[in-house]
Amino acid sequence: MPKAYKVTKRMVRFDKENPHEVYSVAPVCYGTLTTDDVAQQIATESSATPGDVKNVLDRYAYYVKENLKKGYAIQLLGFGVLNIRFLKGRAVTSADKANASLIKGLVPGFVPSFSMVNGSRKYDLLPDKIQLVKYTGSLPADDPSSTDPDDSGTSIPDPLG
Repeated sequence: MPKAYKVTKRMVRFDKENPHEVYSVAPVCYGTLTTDDVAQQIATESSATPGDVKNVLDRYAYYVKENLKKGYAIQLLGFGVLNIRFLKGRAVTSADKANASLIKGLVPGFVPSFSMVNGSRKYDLLPDKIQLVKYTGSLPADDPSSTDPDDSGTSIPDPLG
């Protein structure tokens, strides 16, 4: 399925008397798949039931949290590394003053896995090629073979050749 984008407009006001309209593009998300949806998809292609898959996903989420709490980073095969990041307030001028009071909060961190090929990053989570199409207000067909070859979308080339 191609990745859709929509055109967005905003005003740039460098000069208050002469604001400029600028346009950009933003990705369109067609919705969110739930755990139940994903469990059903996995179950149709395996010998596991949707309940079995949900049980594994539930345990997986539990152990990711438990191991992050213990101070480990979690490497997910084909996804990347989950860790805990600090939200920091300010820096101090001496090591004696650097302590936990500088940490304003904790947030989950994620670094997607990639490999280096010909000096470029190839992210494991992205397909080799994605066709970009302008959002028309409706979902494209699920079947990639039904995509119109004369579509005005732009195919993003594989940076690796």
